[in-house]
Amino acid sequence: MLEEGEGLGIGRVGRWSVHKWCLLLSVSTLLVYGLAGLICAVLTWFRTYELAGVMVVANNDILVLITLSSSILLLCFLVGISGTILNSRPILAVYAILLWPAFLSIVIIGYAAYKQRAFALDRKLNLAWSQWYTPLGRLIIQDTLRCCGYYDALHEATASNQCYPRTPLPGCKGKLYRYERENLATVWSTAFALVPVHIINIFVSLLCSNHITGTFGKGIMPKRYWLSNADLQADAERLKEAFPETRPVARPDLTRPPSGAMCRADREEHDPLLLVDEWDCMTTTREGSVGLGIDQEFRHR
Repeated sequence: MLEEGEGLGIGRVGRWSVHKWCLLLSVSTLLVYGLAGLICAVLTWFRTYELAGVMVVANNDILVLITLSSSILLLCFLVGISGTILNSRPILAVYAILLWPAFLSIVIIGYAAYKQRAFALDRKLNLAWSQWYTPLGRLIIQDTLRCCGYYDALHEATASNQCYPRTPLPGCKGKLYRYERENLATVWSTAFALVPVHIINIFVSLLCSNHITGTFGKGIMPKRYWLSNADLQADAERLKEAFPETRPVARPDLTRPPSGAMCRADREEHDPLLLVDEWDCMTTTREGSVGLGIDQEFRHR
């Protein structure tokens, strides 16, 4: 029963409709780019690659948005795959609603990254270095990019073993600017590339959620077709007219068993008086028979 999927609402794979396969493919794409975004965000938070520290400091807001958006996408995947496998239209309705916040989060990521890159990026970096970045944040950028200060070692630098007033290291402006241009371009282009895919997923959820099975609606007969008491009485009257009353079937009388020769022989065979006489004959011994020798012993005496 479980192998065929009966009782769980799953059904056999061979009986799945085209709409269900479309939903399954659509939900699988959510898993792909949702999981990819979350993996990239986690690797960046833990600084597992060389330039991850720069993004943690310089693009902290975008990194937070990527983490939240990826989490929403994975939540949409869990809800969508549950509704698809279980043929649950209410769950798929929740899935279709959750796709809109996920879509909004993707658009916000792309817009924030594009706006930050396209409009006065050098001035924004200058302001951020002076007012927004903490000394620890500047130190992380200096150690990662191998630079010292913003313009030079004397311009708001965080002192370290590599960064001191007469260090040969250049300022961080050029390296930070080039990194931000490349990184932000990658972020907004990826986000906007996912927008058409996500819109297709929204349309698939709206068009296919109600056709996950071949059953129309919830499988309940509409109320206008329900039978009332008047309908039942009318049907009973029609049945009475179609089948007129008939005479009841007479019950047969009880008959006595026949008294034949066989029955008499059976009664004689089981007569108790005859059985007693037969037993007495068997207990008496004939003359000259061996038996127990009791009669002969009494005769000699």
